[in-house]
Amino acid sequence: MVFRPELSWEFLSADEIEARSVRGVRNHVRHVKEVSPHYQNELFDVFPEDIKTPDDIRKLPFTDKSRLVEDTDMFLGVVPEQIVETVITSGSTGKPLVFSLTANDVERLAFNEALSFHAAGVTPKDRAQVLVSLDRLFIAGMAYYRGLSLLGVNTARIGVLPYEMQKHYIELLAPSVVVGVPSFLLKLAKELAKQSYDPKAASIRKIFCIGESIRGQDMELNSVGKALEELYHAKVYSTYASTELSCAYCECTSQYGGHGHPELVYTEIVDESGNQVQDGEVGELVATPLGVEGVPLVRYRTGDITFKLPGSCACGRNSLRVGPILARKGHMIKLKGTTVYPLAITNVLDSLDGIDDYIIIIEDDESLSDHVTIHVATAPSNLEKIGSQLRAQARVQLPVLVSNVATIRHHRGESAKKVRVVDKRKKRSR
Repeated sequence: MVFRPELSWEFLSADEIEARSVRGVRNHVRHVKEVSPHYQNELFDVFPEDIKTPDDIRKLPFTDKSRLVEDTDMFLGVVPEQIVETVITSGSTGKPLVFSLTANDVERLAFNEALSFHAAGVTPKDRAQVLVSLDRLFIAGMAYYRGLSLLGVNTARIGVLPYEMQKHYIELLAPSVVVGVPSFLLKLAKELAKQSYDPKAASIRKIFCIGESIRGQDMELNSVGKALEELYHAKVYSTYASTELSCAYCECTSQYGGHGHPELVYTEIVDESGNQVQDGEVGELVATPLGVEGVPLVRYRTGDITFKLPGSCACGRNSLRVGPILARKGHMIKLKGTTVYPLAITNVLDSLDGIDDYIIIIEDDESLSDHVTIHVATAPSNLEKIGSQLRAQARVQLPVLVSNVATIRHHRGESAKKVRVVDKRKKRSR
């Protein structure tokens, strides 16, 4: 596969992108009706030729994750012999999903990531290190590696290693680009400093942050994002993806919103009732991935809360951009009638020194409010400071309990991700 960024739709006018996107969804619906047992039933009375405008797309039914997880085989669009890659979700918000990809799906992943890295200014002159797991059936590390390789970047598959080994490979291979989880990269910088190695002296100039938000709702860098830029003397870029979408939304050189590549995904932001929201208004990200063979989906509700940024990007692209992920839909907290996003709490905790780990546990309460407890691995003397910062910055007053890393890991369960929120509430309308 040859990477040709000039073929991307992103620099077309907004009207041209919309016209092509509608045509892309129309063709996609025709495809899923032919190959997917689920959509043969779900869309039996839908005629693809009737999809002529975005309003027509909004009439299509949503696809829910719970149905996809429980009945995955009904969503398969190919025979088993065409599957070349099997991946699995982390299961951080429920039962893990076993997801199948064809050879073309894997190439599509690479193309998406190559477009994203290219938009952020990465070139074949760079050297990259992927500090993300490439084993245990996870898709992320593979996607980033293949995308960088397609772009022509000399890329090392480092994975998640002890800090001493990370230091060794940074010194040995001198990467200009790294991909990793922000909290891990922040800890790495602090460990490097303890070993009398100044992260600023390292070769790293671009950091791609996955799995955790580095911006707030105001689009400003949060404490972790600021610390990473300062400690490494590098630019940080946020990238969001999920296994089911087989694509990602990544910031460009302007560092203001994650671009969705319109030839690969049709994106919507909806409210709790499934209605479209205005630009800048918070809602759930709904995506229709285009060109997927293994598990093609229509209007997939990701459960992730974000918002669409208005207008064109300063980089010249007219593709849709989304802001940071503020919360999982099921993790939004109700406190005395007010909705609180967990990101507001984690931003505060991530900004404080002396915290080795933490977890937020949400439980049912007899009142209209949720019962929220924060378990923190820290010294008891830090509790007052933590409480005051939560009141001052997040505008919440919550119980903070001293814990330890082992106990927090127990609460986290078997998820491979560093889960920050555990929701123990029963299913109810929120």
